[in-house]
Amino acid sequence: MVKLYAEALDKEVEVPDSPQRIVSLAPAITEILFMLGLEERVAGVSIYCNKPPQAREKPKVGSYWKVLYSKLEPLKPDLILVTTGAQLVALRELVQKGYTVFPISLPVTLPGLFEYVIKVGAVVGELERARELARRLEEEARALRGALTGLKVHYEIDLGGPVSPGGVSYIADSFHYMGARSTFDQLRESWVISPSSEAIVQFDPDVFGYEFQLGVPLEESWLRPRLEARGLGGLRAVREGLILMEYDSLAHYGPSFFKALRAFVERVKRRRGEPLPW
Repeated sequence: MVKLYAEALDKEVEVPDSPQRIVSLAPAITEILFMLGLEERVAGVSIYCNKPPQAREKPKVGSYWKVLYSKLEPLKPDLILVTTGAQLVALRELVQKGYTVFPISLPVTLPGLFEYVIKVGAVVGELERARELARRLEEEARALRGALTGLKVHYEIDLGGPVSPGGVSYIADSFHYMGARSTFDQLRESWVISPSSEAIVQFDPDVFGYEFQLGVPLEESWLRPRLEARGLGGLRAVREGLILMEYDSLAHYGPSFFKALRAFVERVKRRRGEPLPW
């Protein structure tokens, strides 16, 4: 066993040197575990853990917020991994029930995504593999540097209603890295719930990206009437072409985030009739 300091708990947590029955409640953590080659050691996941596709075959023990203990207990996990933010309630409950649980703080910057990978690797005893994965992801990121130089980007994620990244978010930081400004990148918050139509109109974006909710068809015909109802139909970026993104694209802060970011850039360039930057 090894003791590791958990910031969210403000104490050291004793975790196995090499945990063999890991339960992950965070989709990004689950994807990292699989990409570290630890799929055989993943005993259970949340219903939202769908990357890579093989993760869907693992036993489900609850959602992002709620644990089903009737599903968790038979798995006899020797380590449960959660993130912070909305999972803090589940974290405290798991600790009270005596489980070995380690929280890994949410990333809020582009470099934080690499750090997140290394933190997961450190907790599960696979630090060198995690460093190598982080290096590969850094290479993917470097290919995107300056790819959207000079553009103003508005981006929304449909979580049952539109949510946009604030200035303290890995999405806004990634847009900045690519040379773009985003609508709320000066706001000292991570997320903007129900972003103001007035603020979006005033920003007058060159690009309007929309990440669809699960189960909603990826079609402009579905989205345009909803934007018009919000008074956004006249926006230049909406008239000239929306950028449609699949469910859990940039909202997902696991390793596949960089593939989704590359897909976003490609769609922007094609829509604008510009050559790809690679």
